[in-house]
Amino acid sequence: MIDTVRLNIKAGDGGNGCVSFLREKYRPKGGPNGGDGGDGGNAYVVGDSSLNTLLHLKYNSTMYVERGGHGKGKGQRGGNGEDTIIRVPLGTVVWLMRKGGEKDFLTDVTDSAPRLVAQGGMGGWGNEHYVSSTNQEPILSQRGERGEYVVLFLELKLLADVGLLARPNAGKSTLISRCSAAKPRIADYPFTTVEPVLGVVNNRGRDFVMMEVPGLLEGAHEGVGLGDQFLRHAERARLYVHVLDGLSDDPVADFHMINRELQEFNPALAHKPQLIAVNKLDVTEVQERRAELSDALQRAAAESPVLPGGADTPIFFISAVSGEGIEEMLGRVIGLLDTLPKEEPARPESLTGGVAPDLSGPNRRRPVAAPSTFSVENGVYVIRSEPLERLSALADTRDYRVLLQLWREMSRLGIARRLEEAGIEPGDTIRIGRAEMEWF
Repeated sequence: MIDTVRLNIKAGDGGNGCVSFLREKYRPKGGPNGGDGGDGGNAYVVGDSSLNTLLHLKYNSTMYVERGGHGKGKGQRGGNGEDTIIRVPLGTVVWLMRKGGEKDFLTDVTDSAPRLVAQGGMGGWGNEHYVSSTNQEPILSQRGERGEYVVLFLELKLLADVGLLARPNAGKSTLISRCSAAKPRIADYPFTTVEPVLGVVNNRGRDFVMMEVPGLLEGAHEGVGLGDQFLRHAERARLYVHVLDGLSDDPVADFHMINRELQEFNPALAHKPQLIAVNKLDVTEVQERRAELSDALQRAAAESPVLPGGADTPIFFISAVSGEGIEEMLGRVIGLLDTLPKEEPARPESLTGGVAPDLSGPNRRRPVAAPSTFSVENGVYVIRSEPLERLSALADTRDYRVLLQLWREMSRLGIARRLEEAGIEPGDTIRIGRAEMEWF
């Protein structure tokens, strides 16, 4: 089962603005009419209840979203890039990877609402935006804004109402196949189930999702028998059915071991409501030990430091093979689920410290552009300004009209005044993005 995947996503760049002038019969000197570029496409993560694995993304981990179309003459705006929808199973936690390997929580996919994870760039303006009373012939247009590039880490934690926990070969697979339409592999040897199995249980007019967690061994929280990967899926269950093998040498020890592993992996798991189901009642030996096992397990539940119900924890003797006792157990499960609220999962803490802000949402705001600055490097005045860099990227800096119009934009942004205060003189070189030109 593929339950973690890393995605590299490049949102669509915005289309470039166009430099164009109206040329019609009887209007040989029409005004500027260069259209704007279209916006680049966004990338969204959407929950899909038909999926239960990230396998479809494992070998499609790099995605390029469609860019916006370039503007054209006659005021024609470029088309917007098509958005990319990334479908993931419900219960997927999305982390934003930072440089150095740190991860920040981005969003928790628990429904089908789209969540924006990479925002496309805005289209650049055409030259019709730069016409003014003092600039009747604008020959500048904007390059489209760059789309975001993000690296995401997706971690699947399956959503279920009831989780089946047990040691290997306790009969969980037979039980979930008896209660639902799930068809897990069933055999008389340990570790038959190697990945979580989901099944929808319909009982007494009610539906709920049951999940079989593969068998756990001592040390599961440290990764023994892949237990840490299995326990991650158990985090989302509201109620646990603790299945014990009635033929085990020591069912009480098995009971304590599973609870200890829950506590070590995540204390919140050990404090969730539990129901004990002693399996294999169809075997004579288990029937003969029923009273003895019931008393021993009741004492063990009462002594458990983490079990919320304590001595009141329900104990059922069932046979997953014959179905004996299962109907009564499911009735109690439904009753307990009715008392448990469907709470939204708590947002994980950022691995860089503190609870990370929720950066998702279908209408996330664009970050505020950084202020324009400059520095002197080896005698060259290097200007760092997103608006100016987008203008100069498409301009022919050999044209004096371009230089004049760029100077006007620098004056409007206040950069020209600051350069003069810093001592720039005519003939000095300035650099904007990749374009170099002389100051005049």
